This record gives sequence, structure tokens and C-alpha cells, in this order.
Amino acid sequence: MKSTVNAPESLSRRSNLDATLLGRTAPLPIASYFDTGWFERELQHLFGPGPNYAGSEQMVPEIGDYMTLPSTEHGKVLVHGPNGVNLLSNTCRHRQGLLLDGKGNNANIVCPLHRWTYDLNGKLLGATDFDVTPDCSLPRTSLARWNGLLFAGPRDPNIDLRDFPLARDYDYGSYVFEKAIVEECPFNWKAFLEIYLELYHVEAMHPGLQKWVDPDNYEWGFGDRWSYQILGIKDGLKSQVSPNYQRYRDTILEYSGGELPKYGTIWSILYPNVMLEWYPYCLVVSTLIPRSPESTTNVVEFYYPEEVQAFERQIVDAHQAAYAESAAEDAQICTRLQRGRRALWLAGEDDVGPYHTPHEDGMIHLHDWIRREMGQRRTA
Repeated sequence: MKSTVNAPESLSRRSNLDATLLGRTAPLPIASYFDTGWFERELQHLFGPGPNYAGSEQMVPEIGDYMTLPSTEHGKVLVHGPNGVNLLSNTCRHRQGLLLDGKGNNANIVCPLHRWTYDLNGKLLGATDFDVTPDCSLPRTSLARWNGLLFAGPRDPNIDLRDFPLARDYDYGSYVFEKAIVEECPFNWKAFLEIYLELYHVEAMHPGLQKWVDPDNYEWGFGDRWSYQILGIKDGLKSQVSPNYQRYRDTILEYSGGELPKYGTIWSILYPNVMLEWYPYCLVVSTLIPRSPESTTNVVEFYYPEEVQAFERQIVDAHQAAYAESAAEDAQICTRLQRGRRALWLAGEDDVGPYHTPHEDGMIHLHDWIRREMGQRRTA
């Protein structure tokens, strides 16, 4: 069954950003992108207490399904047991070798080294040649669920997103998991989010995207620990776009019988690092894992309506090509930011420029949240 589409909506640069933020926050200092002490404080104050996204129920839809998590260096695994989805340690309790690789389906979890066998809830069933089975079950992490997504806590996304108005647009539970890709990024995690949370660069740096979405027709929305930006479509998708975006446009219009999507895209974030993305006939989760001040892992998951994923592969392929095009352009921007800031850092200099509102309202909100959570309300 085709997804419902509505008439495109006029958004007209709407933003509910608290106007007082401009007077009480400021861009982050150059040191925050390189200093190891600052980085450790971010892990302690921003990431450790966060919602800690783990994956989705759609990754392991059937009993026995499992998928190891690249965000944890595959040290954790989602397993669909008899009573639902578990997040288990993926290292054997005997000699700590990895138990499972990638994605698959098993009746039990069996260590390939010495054949220690666990059930789908992590309980050790047997240990080869041991007279008595040791009490060595796999550690299991409790999970909170929101719209088909799974979080390891300690923060509960159902509390953090209780006033998020776009939950219906992000019904991951009604979509099918397609795949996850892992990108290693040579820049600070905040540089990624700063670009994600501003529209100022779209016309200059995204020749394909900027003729798909309208950078002058958007809406910002902000909560305590989240924000969203909705972008309208540009010129009824009649503009000349890049080949990748043209193929995406043509495939979705053919599938919808010429009906335009309601929006061009919706980009949302649950702080500190979970990006929820809506595109016509696609949902994405993109999660940043800081590895060091200048190294970040980005895990990108793609979800599609079941009919599209199974029978309309041209939409899937076209969307991923268009997505990859814009992602490569964003990576180029972030690398340029990191290089410029590194030059200042090595020279012992600091420099920050003014914010543009409303184009950079998302960045303002991010910086204010970081300063608040780290106890630094204004300048560092």
C-alpha cells in the first residue's frame, strides 16, 4: 500500500527558537574541538547520561534474529528472544571472544572457540566438558522503546520526546530495515552536528539538494533536548537537479502517480547524537559515536515502507545515491572546518563569528544545550 502524501506545505521561515538564546549563549571555543580534557567532559556529561540509541526492533524482526552493533565495536548484539528483543554482550564469558558476527538467525548463541552455548536471553545452557555449568550468563541491558527504536539509557526517550510534535512522521515500527553503513569521519562530532543543524550552507555547497528542498521555505522547532527542521520542496520539483536527485524525483513521482510529497525533508535530532531523518518513502537514523576529539564514527541506518523495500527497488537505489551525494558534500565541509580550526588551535588563537538567525537557529540551540549540560552558560 502506498504511503499517503499530502499537498506541499508553505513553511515560510518559521522558528520558535527562544529569542533570549542569542543574548546568553555563544559559539564554542576552538579548544572544544581539540582539547582531550574537554572531550572527556563531553563523554561524561553529554553522552554517558544520554538516551544511548542501540538499534531498532526492525533489525531483528523474527525470533532467533540477531545483529551485532558497529557502534559498540560489535561488543553488543541485538537478539530477538522468545519474549522480545534483548541487548546482550557479544563476548563469551569464558575467554571473551566475540560470539556472533554481523546479522543472522540462530536457535542459540554458540561460541565458536569452545562451544559454550547460551539461549536467546543470554543464559548459559552448557559449557563443554564442565561437570557443572558455570553461572556465567551474558550481561543484558534493559531497553526503552520509542516508535520501534531501542535505547539503552539511562535517559528515557519517551520522556525526552514527550512533547515532540512529529512522532507520527517517524513511525519506524511500520517500516522495514534495509541496511546500515558505517562512516569514519576525521573531524569532531560537533562539526557534523553544526552543519546538520544549519541551512546557511545549503545553496553554496549542495547543488543537487538545494534544488530539491527550498532553503527559504522551512520551519524550525525546538524542545528541551530535541530540535527539528522541516524543509519544503522547491518549485514543485520542477527545477533541474543533479542526476542522482533527478532519478530520486522521477522514481517517487512515478510511484505516487505524480503526487508531490508534503515536504522535501525533515531533519531532527535527539541530543546528543541521534539524528532522525524523513524523506519521501524513507526514514533514516544516523548516530554519531565520538572516538576522539578529531575522530567520529557515523552509523547510518535506512528504513523503507515494506512495499517499496520489496518491490520498488528503484526508489531505494535512487534515494541512497542522492543521500550519498549530499553526505559526501557535508563531509567535505566538516573536514574543511576541522582543518581551519586546527590551524587556529596550533597557533594558539581563538576565533568565533556571529550567528545568523534563523538560518543557524539549530546550531544556536545545540551550543546552548552543550553549555548548559556542561555548566558553561556563556563563553568558555
